[in-house]
Amino acid sequence: MERTLAKETISKVGQKILLKGWVATIRDHGKITFLDLRDRSGKVQCVGQGLSKITTESVVEIEGIVAKRPEKLVNKNLETGTVEVQIEKLDVLSVAQDLPIDMGKEDLDVSLPTLLDFRPLTLRNKKVNSIFKVQEVVIDSFREALKKKDFFEFQAPVFIPEIAEGGAEVFKVPYFSHEVYLSQSPQLYKQILVGAYERVFSVNKTLRAEPSVTTRHLTEVTTLDAEFGFIDNWTQVKDMAEYTIKYMLKAVEDKCGDILESFGVTIPKFTDSIPTIKLREAQEIIYRRTKRDNRNEPDLQPEDEREICKWSLEEKGSDLVFVSHYPTKKRPFYTYQEPEDPEFTQSMDLLGRGTEWMTGGRRINDYEFLIKMAKERKVDPEKLDLYLQAFKFGMPPEGGFSFGSERVTMHILGLANIREASLFPRDMERVDIRLSTIRKESRVLKDERKDIFEIIVDSLDSKDIPFEKYEHEPVYTSEQAAKIRGTDIHQGAKALVLQADKDFILYVLPADLQANLEGLQNKLKVKKLRMASKDSVKAKTGLEVGAVPPLGSFVGLKTYVDPRLSENKEIVFNAGRHDRSIKMRYSDFVRLEKPKIIQL
Repeated sequence: MERTLAKETISKVGQKILLKGWVATIRDHGKITFLDLRDRSGKVQCVGQGLSKITTESVVEIEGIVAKRPEKLVNKNLETGTVEVQIEKLDVLSVAQDLPIDMGKEDLDVSLPTLLDFRPLTLRNKKVNSIFKVQEVVIDSFREALKKKDFFEFQAPVFIPEIAEGGAEVFKVPYFSHEVYLSQSPQLYKQILVGAYERVFSVNKTLRAEPSVTTRHLTEVTTLDAEFGFIDNWTQVKDMAEYTIKYMLKAVEDKCGDILESFGVTIPKFTDSIPTIKLREAQEIIYRRTKRDNRNEPDLQPEDEREICKWSLEEKGSDLVFVSHYPTKKRPFYTYQEPEDPEFTQSMDLLGRGTEWMTGGRRINDYEFLIKMAKERKVDPEKLDLYLQAFKFGMPPEGGFSFGSERVTMHILGLANIREASLFPRDMERVDIRLSTIRKESRVLKDERKDIFEIIVDSLDSKDIPFEKYEHEPVYTSEQAAKIRGTDIHQGAKALVLQADKDFILYVLPADLQANLEGLQNKLKVKKLRMASKDSVKAKTGLEVGAVPPLGSFVGLKTYVDPRLSENKEIVFNAGRHDRSIKMRYSDFVRLEKPKIIQL
């Protein structure tokens, strides 16, 4: 019997069919069992009697008759909700073991690390799964838009001989008896191919060794790059980018309307002509609106990007805004300078809903000037000989742009973290699995070690101590920490590593208070008490200043506590890292750590 997909059942009432798929949910009512079978097309309810015990997510084959549901039992939230399959035969093809998370909910109620730790399972959730259907349309429509403009598609190499981009670290890797780099952009190859095909684009994996754990950065991303020749000015590059993003957003709206509705979002608003302002104009607007003075900075800070997008929506009715003319020193060596003001470039970024989506601009096409700029930026022309040949033998005025597919997807759907928009995200902490969970043999101690954050979490779990974990952008001040956690600054348990004569101790006090080192010195009866240096903190605890938890016993230090910390029912603190925090009851903290309370 030929297989029938779940969504096809509504047209086969009264027929015997064969279904194959996963058991999404099971509702056992004694003799009668209801289950939802899921396949690539959707779900359909199946009902049977005397079925053998099966587990959720097991893979099954079902033979049965498609029956119309009674009117009062129709499920209007399910595409196949007017029918059900009466099971005559059920065979289990693969048994699923007990699931680590509840897969029965529309929205998975799990933390981001858990979502990614169990990626093969969580991708089966309809809402998580649909993120990448949107991303597929984003990438496909990028291709379609440029194909309509007579662009040629190519694939760029991964190994590159020299660093060409600015603003990002790169991975240096051994290459037989040499060292090369993993590509951080297909930029040089785009430009080379303009000399052969005139208009080119590429969908590429690019790799950047940026030590960042923010909500908007990844080590590996899929970029959507385009480059084309015979331009008269940089605005033609902007216009092509504008055409492309509008095409992409319209495609998502047309093809993914049901997904947008399930996320409670719409595509970003945009006007007939997306607003364009120069960087210095944007910074002046930000200053007038916020009194935050970044008017001489070479780039927009994250909060600046959010503010200028807010301005664009309020004043221009557009979620999207181009910001142009970034300083020459900020942009790569091949970026075309503004003739009237060479300190700035004919470059631009497209910002959307508070963050950068695209970067691009006009490029230098003069061979001699390109070599000059490369040397000024300490880029070795000899290693770029292949690239430079394209200009040596004639290159038209040209430019291009690059979108980040994950960022576009993230901000279309309103996701909180870019990792949600990557099937298998890579960052400095994760390559499929959390790298901190890999057991490594220490060369010095010859033992097996975990990240301090993981050790604290494991300890709290093992002692049945309730706590909350926070994952957030890195914070370096008590004010930043309180704001990003949404907690009172007085709740912050500030942990100071102090040097008491030749010993080191940990002193914990509310984050909004200053330490009285003189009074503490007298109380401890030591000759000299001072703040430990950054290097001493790192050497003694293995952690950075500001990331040390108030649990001295976990880092080999004796803990002293200011009694004013007890004014809080709950305390919160950085737990070994600037981007991880824990909140727990003060009473549980005392019970766990057994610190010495110092009344000054």
